[in-house]
This record gives sequence, structure tokens and C-alpha cells, in this order.
Amino acid sequence: MSEFERARALRPAAAGPLHWLGCAAAHQGDLGAAEHHFTASLACAVPHGRSLVQRAYVHARAGHRDAALADLRAASLTAPLDDEARWVLAVLSGRSAREVALRLRRAAVTSLDGFGERRGPTAATEWERAGQLIAAARGLDPAPPAFAPLHAVALLRAGRRETAVELLKAAVRHDPADHRVTHTLALTLFNSPDQEGQEGQDRQEGQDRQEALEAEKPRDGQEAPDTEKAQERPEGNGTWEACVAAWAAVLHDAGFWERVRATAARRYGVPVEDSLVPTLRAGLREAIERRMPGDDAGTRVAPGPLLQREADAAKLLAAVGGFPSAGGGGVPLFCGPLRIAELGRSAEFGAFAAAQDESDAYASLTYAFSELGFAQLLLGQDKAADALAALAELRCPECRAGGHATGAAAVCEPGCARFDELNPGYAGLPDKHRRLSLDARGLALEARLVMGRTELTSARPDFGAAAAYWRRALVHSRELERYRETQTAIVDMALGAARAAHREGRLSLAVSTLEATHSVIGANERARLEGQLARVLADRGISVANDEEALLDQPAADLRRSVAFNPHLLRAQVSLGVVLRGLAAARWTSGSLRGARDTLREAIDQLTAALVLFPDDPDLEEQREAAVSDLNLVMWQPDVSEQ
Repeated sequence: MSEFERARALRPAAAGPLHWLGCAAAHQGDLGAAEHHFTASLACAVPHGRSLVQRAYVHARAGHRDAALADLRAASLTAPLDDEARWVLAVLSGRSAREVALRLRRAAVTSLDGFGERRGPTAATEWERAGQLIAAARGLDPAPPAFAPLHAVALLRAGRRETAVELLKAAVRHDPADHRVTHTLALTLFNSPDQEGQEGQDRQEGQDRQEALEAEKPRDGQEAPDTEKAQERPEGNGTWEACVAAWAAVLHDAGFWERVRATAARRYGVPVEDSLVPTLRAGLREAIERRMPGDDAGTRVAPGPLLQREADAAKLLAAVGGFPSAGGGGVPLFCGPLRIAELGRSAEFGAFAAAQDESDAYASLTYAFSELGFAQLLLGQDKAADALAALAELRCPECRAGGHATGAAAVCEPGCARFDELNPGYAGLPDKHRRLSLDARGLALEARLVMGRTELTSARPDFGAAAAYWRRALVHSRELERYRETQTAIVDMALGAARAAHREGRLSLAVSTLEATHSVIGANERARLEGQLARVLADRGISVANDEEALLDQPAADLRRSVAFNPHLLRAQVSLGVVLRGLAAARWTSGSLRGARDTLREAIDQLTAALVLFPDDPDLEEQREAAVSDLNLVMWQPDVSEQ
């Protein structure tokens, strides 16, 4: 103030010092002195060009509406008013709240035009002023503006984060297909003040602000569009769920990646091929997942798995062409179930999903857009036990607190208001609760099948546990009318594991695998198991019998079972005859003539029966003749034990 007084003393007839004295007095709240100085400036031979507008502001602050209005109208006759003066004039003239809000927004954006990367106190003041204007506009007209990302950045830099988030959410509800709004919302929610990496946030906000200034400047007469508010999700930590929903929508938005490619090409001066998008998408998703908090984020499901479920659902939705962003069509959305619930369009999505019933993607799409999505995700990650645990409880917190479950699976009550929100994939089905329950049991069946296979193929197989899982799966399969299908799946898994073990020479593992499976499988599929079991038993029996140091009791037992499972396996029949003759000789040598005679009689009976199936086979005939000769010889020997 003293500097301006000195300037006035040096130049008493000049309007400039008087004008700035008025500005200083107004800043200090001395409205009377400010009005006096501005009036004196206007009385000079060459008035200051802004004194009339500034006096209007002083009159307005003092409550002198008519005087302020007269000054602004007079000022508009000599030069065009700036955006700041226009919104004040609109207020004083009694214009509509919508028009005043438009003027406020234009003033805020104009103040930032060309602002660049200025820092320090001046920059902070500019951001704060812009944020004040935008917040005031939103108070008058809550409809989101057409350039919401820029306004949101201004609010953020002004320290009005909650207002920025509310504005962006409203803009998303108005136009959910606008990837610029969704991306800004994702960044805003992701870079919350209580997280690390604020410098990265500042850099990203600065970049987004500059792009918004270049691409989204308001045009004269441009007004904010109308919007309809959708219901908010009240469950858990809404910030993280909204953040996850936004990122998942961005990851599979073709427009977003086109913008990324164009921005990168402009920045680096080289074209960015579309083939790079999958790699870029994967890298962005991994970066987001790394920065997601753990189980202590306050959400019903940890943000990391939540993002995986949401992103996978968005990918499936993209595979069927996307979900229309408006009731009658519109740009397709590529998002997950959280975004569908945020938009309040669960019922519409249910009808959309039901219309996909004939497509191959229907089941996966329906599961992904429901509480089954987490189990589906875990199954895809080979975490069958976790998937089974996730299927144990599918109810909302309210139904869970009530303690009642519908059907065999724990799903919400038939009258639950939140069922469609949590399960939009089922919202269009007339029997949606029953279908969800049945599908949950179907996934539980798959989980148990996988858990059985895991036990069977682990480094230390637990055949009892594998059989128990499969036995339980077969019980459920009867209730789901999938018994034959389940039996086939179990046998296929067991045969695959047994063949792998057989190729590796782990014959006992192959035998145990097939035996465990044989204990739970019904007659329909046993023939496939028994054929393979016969071959593996024969191979193990022959392998052990060829070891000169080994006893022949176990090989004989294996070959007996092999022949019992498949009498048409010639190799097993011939080998059993050879082994039985060798076992008889061993018993004779050990002094048991009775044991030798009984074993030779068994060999003769077995070889005789085999010759019925393979008449005139020279190997069988040779072994039978040798067995008869051996028995004749043994019969003439005196048995000490009989004496």
C-alpha cells in the first residue's frame, strides 16, 4: 500500500496509482476506500481501463447491486468484458443458475489458458481461484460439463478432491463411454493423498491438464449436458471399488489406446503400431496391480483380485462386442460388473447377457458378471481350493447377516434388492436365484475335479484325498444331471496322469493312480480304466520278474490282476504262465512241494483258458506243455511235510 501511496504522490493526476490503491484496499477489505480510489481513477483525464469493472466488484461485495450492475453495463460499452466480469454481470442481471454456472466455468478455464507449468505461490493462487469458480458453478448446476477432466484437474490442484471425484463420477454416469473422463477418474482415485508417489501424481496431473487445455477448451455458448444420477454402491470401501471399475474400463477401451498411440507418436516422432497395444495393456495392468493395497483396504474383496476379476470381465465383454452405453444403443462399453452396478444398469445388462444365450461366450460372460467371477478367476489360476472357498458364500452382507440361504449354495434371498447389483449377468433370468445356485454348484464340481487331479499329480500324491474329492464331485454331478460327463472327465484325467507316469517309467505311480480312480468310478467308464490298468500291471509284473534278485510273488499278483482285467492281453497271459512256473520252482526249491504243485496247477488252468481265447498260439502251447511236464515231475517227488 505504501508503494502505491508514493506513486500517487509522484503522479497525482495519473489514474494508475489510484486504481492500484483501490485494488489494494479491496484486497484488505476496506470497501469504502476502494470505491473512493476507483472513482477518483475514473475522474482522471485518462481513466484506468479496469477501474469501472473493479468498482463494480466493490459495489457487489458491499451489496450495492444496482450500482454494480450499472458499472458493468457501462464498462461493456467501452470494451468487451472478460469472463470474470461476465459471470458477475450474469448474477447481477438475474440470469438463470445454468447460465451463471456456464460463465463461472468459462472464467475458470480462461484463467488457466496458457498457464503452462508455472509453480510457486502464484500458481497455487491461480489453481485455488479456478477451483473456487468451478466449485461455485457446480453448486449452481451439478450437471457435469463437457470438459469435465480439465475441471476435475483444477479442483484437484485447488485441494478440492472430493468435489473433483463427484464431478467425474457424474460425468461418467452421463457418458460412460468417454475414456478421457474414466481415465481421469481412475487416476484421481488411484493417487489418493494417503498413498505414496505424490510426485508421480503431480506429473500425471500436469500432463493431463496440458492435454485437456489443448483438446477441450470451451467454445462460446457451450453448455453442460443434462444427466441422470444412478445409485451408488454403498458396500465396503467405495473409493477402491470405483477405482478398480474405472481402470478395468480403461484397459479394454479401444479409444483410450488409440489416444495413447497418437500421443506417443506425437511425442516421440515415430508411429506406434496397433500390435503393441496388448503389450502396453499388460504392462499397465501389472503396474496397477503392483500398487494395489492388500487385504486391509477395507473392501469386501482385496483390490488386487477385484481388479483381476473386473479386467477379465471387461475382456470377455469386449469379445462379444461390448455393452451398449445407452438404452437404445450408443458406443459400446468394455467394463466389468462394478461399472455396470455404478451406472445402475444391472437389469439392462441382465437382458443383454440373456440375449447371448446361444453363443459360446454366454456361460463365461454370465459367471464373470456375478459373484461367481472370483471363483472363475481362481480356477483359471489353478487355485481350486481358493475357488471352492469363494463359492461357499455368495450372499450380500444383509442376507448373510440374516443367516438364511436359498438352495444348496449360499445365495441371496429371492426378495433381495441387491441381487441384481451383485449379479448383473443373472438379472435378466426369471429363475435367477436358482440358476446362480446351480451354476455355483457346477463350478464347485469343477473345483473338486481339479483338486483331485492336483492331489493325484503332486510330488507326493495323496490317492485317498484324490478319491475323496472325486467321490464328492460324483455325488454333486448326479444332482446336476452331469454324472456321465463327470465320470468321463475323471477317467480322462486319471488316464492322462497314468500315461505320463508310465512314460517316465514310474509304473507303481501309474498303477496307484488307476486303482484310486477305479475305486470311485461306476461301471460305465470302468472298461477304459481296466484296459489301461491291465497294461500297466503287466508291464510292472514283467519288469520286476526280469530282475533276477526279485521274488516272484508280486509279479505273479500283478499279472493275475492284469489277466483278470483284460483276458485278451496275450503278452500278460504268456508272461503269467512263465512267472507261475518260476514261482513253482522257487517253492519247490524252498521245500514246499505242495505250494509248487498248486502253483503249477494254477498255471495249467490259466494257460488252458488262454488257449481258448488264443487257439494254437505257440507260446501259450509251449508254456502249457512245460507246466504239465513240471507238474508230472513234482508229483513223483516225496513231500517231507506230508511224511
